[in-house]
Amino acid sequence: MFRLLLPAAQREAALGDVLEEYALRRDQEGSRAADRWRRRQLVRSVGAAIRLHSVPRTLAGRWTDRETLTMWHQDLRLAVRTLLKRPGFTSTVVATLALGIGVTTALFGVFRGVFLTPLPLPEPEELVVVMERGSFGCCGPASGPDYRDWVERERSFDAMAALNPVNVTLTGLERPERVYATHVTPSAFDVVGLEADRGRVLDTDDQLAQDVVVLSHDAWRRIFDGRPEALGARLEIDGVPKTVVGIMPEGFDVPSPWQGTRHHDLYLPMSPETLQGSRGSHSYPVIARLSEGVTVEAAQADMERIMRELAVEYPRTNADRSSEVFTVHEYVYGQAGDQLLLILAAAALVLLIACANVGGLQLARAVSRETELSVRAALGASRGAVARLLFSESLVLAMVGGVLGMGLAFVALDGLREVLPPSMPRIADIAMDPTALAFAMGASVATAVAFGVLPALLASRADLAAAVKEGARGTLAPRKERIRDSFIVAQIALGLVLANGAALLVRSYTELRSQEYGFDTDGVITLSLNPQGPRYEDAEARLRYMEGVIDAVEELGGVRSVGTVSRLPLFGGSNGSVQVEGWERRSSVDQGPLVEVTSVVGDYFRAMGIPLVQGRTLVADDSISDAVGVVINQAMADEVWPGESPLGKRFGFGTPPPWLTVVGVVGDVRQWGPEEAPLAQAYLPYTRGWSSSGYLTVRVSGDPASVIPRVRDAILAVDPTQPPSDLRTMAERLEGRLAQRRFYTTLIALFAVAALFLASAGVYGTVSYFVVRRTREVGIRMALGAGGRGIVGLVVRRGIRLAAWGIAVGLFGVWATTSVAESLVYGVASVDLLSLAGACLALAAVAVAASVLPAARAVSVHPGVALRTE
Repeated sequence: MFRLLLPAAQREAALGDVLEEYALRRDQEGSRAADRWRRRQLVRSVGAAIRLHSVPRTLAGRWTDRETLTMWHQDLRLAVRTLLKRPGFTSTVVATLALGIGVTTALFGVFRGVFLTPLPLPEPEELVVVMERGSFGCCGPASGPDYRDWVERERSFDAMAALNPVNVTLTGLERPERVYATHVTPSAFDVVGLEADRGRVLDTDDQLAQDVVVLSHDAWRRIFDGRPEALGARLEIDGVPKTVVGIMPEGFDVPSPWQGTRHHDLYLPMSPETLQGSRGSHSYPVIARLSEGVTVEAAQADMERIMRELAVEYPRTNADRSSEVFTVHEYVYGQAGDQLLLILAAAALVLLIACANVGGLQLARAVSRETELSVRAALGASRGAVARLLFSESLVLAMVGGVLGMGLAFVALDGLREVLPPSMPRIADIAMDPTALAFAMGASVATAVAFGVLPALLASRADLAAAVKEGARGTLAPRKERIRDSFIVAQIALGLVLANGAALLVRSYTELRSQEYGFDTDGVITLSLNPQGPRYEDAEARLRYMEGVIDAVEELGGVRSVGTVSRLPLFGGSNGSVQVEGWERRSSVDQGPLVEVTSVVGDYFRAMGIPLVQGRTLVADDSISDAVGVVINQAMADEVWPGESPLGKRFGFGTPPPWLTVVGVVGDVRQWGPEEAPLAQAYLPYTRGWSSSGYLTVRVSGDPASVIPRVRDAILAVDPTQPPSDLRTMAERLEGRLAQRRFYTTLIALFAVAALFLASAGVYGTVSYFVVRRTREVGIRMALGAGGRGIVGLVVRRGIRLAAWGIAVGLFGVWATTSVAESLVYGVASVDLLSLAGACLALAAVAVAASVLPAARAVSVHPGVALRTE
């Protein structure tokens, strides 16, 4: 009776010790009659401990909140002690959960930093991008006249602004520097809703004067070391002096649809004349701020109304055009967000597989403790108390795994920053902030519930008579066995979805790498040239500069061929509708075929390894002759003159067009990216093209890296005020274009391997448990003459049966994810039978391999030993 005065914690500890001693002795003792008396004595001790533990609660009448917390505290302490006594099981579960939670949390940190974090601007959800859709698809910039009509007719925006992103050269510094800038209408600062941190922003008067510039905060610190006297200082931009009138706040950037990972250093006023150009020349992305209460859908309808009006008024240029309105966040970061969401979903699947694996382990462990739990129930413990005790163990495991997972997430996040492709935006915003830590804690609790609740509830329904009767061997009831098997089936099904997705992505990436791009990247150096300033205002002066650079670089040792081009392959271009000689319009709005226009100088085709199919390439006379020579690609020849030789045929741009004569046909290149098919393309002499800048392409013998410094010095010798920029080999540019696809393909493939490993571990654990619990049966079978092959077949068939069910369920998952697969794969079907068959065979092989070892162990047991096993 005096034991009732003991503290509750000590009573709980005493109860736990007695029950553990009972379970230990129960496992060690046989079924001999001499041991029954000892078991009865032990049961009496357990009953006394249970009564001692429960009397104070009975006297209390009912439980208070404080008592509930005390019970949870006691259960958690007992759970910790119990788990520490089983270090193998505990470390396996904790490591599995830490890996799953850590990787998932790290990827959530990346996803949040890149996509979920709002723009650092006032009310960023009201910022939209307005682009045009045409026969080329979606989406393209607006023309100057279209933009002016939008501003006059719109009813949905507080402000609209046009942008013209450019690369400019800063001179007058210690050494010339190329920076990223944008010409903007003054309304751009009304759209973003921010004033200058120092000085002022651009206004309408600046559009006329064109003599001022606003700096970004980073440019102010880099160029002027953050000195206050930067305001009012003069900067030479493309050889023209301009006065610094403002410095924007730290972290500010005008969002531009084309900026990618770059940040604007300078903001220049856009002249009114710029927006008075041709209505058919589309060059300006447009941003806007929604009026209060206006949705994106309402703004979209408003813009469609305006485009219908313009189509009636200007049928030649606007008949086939419409508009698209996106939130800035969606347009600029949406693609990266979709890819990261896919990776995060794959990581979450691996975490679910881990939870299913741990759930199966918990259920098996609970069954091995069935005698202990039944005695608890028989001597007064409620079903809720037993379930709470088991769930406490799951909670402890999940919390420890979550804490270790957070530490792993910090390490993984640093590693992900290093391997993220350079084209991924906002890498600097990736961090383990409180939101990511809260995600980790939420994942920990969710995993505790996912793998802890069901085993706890099932184990709390212990059958006392079956558990304590002599000779009970702790076998699973059929229903519980089916539930445990369902954990394995779920692992295999989820693993199949991941394995199939990984196989599709790997095949897709292989197709992408093995296809023809139309050019040869080996030994090709590329760099940007942008001659600007008063000396280069006309095309002839820019052409002389380009030719001078080509001559200087050709004299370098190891250089085989040199040329320039307005836009490199894989990186887009400019297009226009062509008038073909002798071609009649089908309607008043038919503008002719849409053709990519590229300007070239020098031996560009040999430098890039683009094959000549017919005729010849361009020469200097093609630029100055009356019948200007032009080279086209095979796609344009097939589209415009199918079945005919295009040599000598003429076409032109504009009405009436200056005629261009086809003098050669070259092979097709993928101008708009590795995944985009070649388009009709025309290569014009530089002075007849549409570009004032270009890229130098240099084919060299040997290592390109050793030639790059000499190429840079040769270019600066032609004009020290025009520094080259963006020096990279063409192979590096191709790898950069493939980097994002390679990144998420690699990660998902790694997750698929992890899923296969976890699934194999689950099958192995299940089959091993099956073998251990049926050791006596195996001994009887072998004693009655069953051969080893039959025993192996019995064991392996169980693993194969689980795999078959898992694969069957997984096929439904594969079917349900076909729409996701369609948006990700290239060159293969979204349901590729070869990839799917490979994934199914891989999982079947994993199941067989995981079953072989337990099967071998089963046949190695001597029948006499097996028959004595309980």
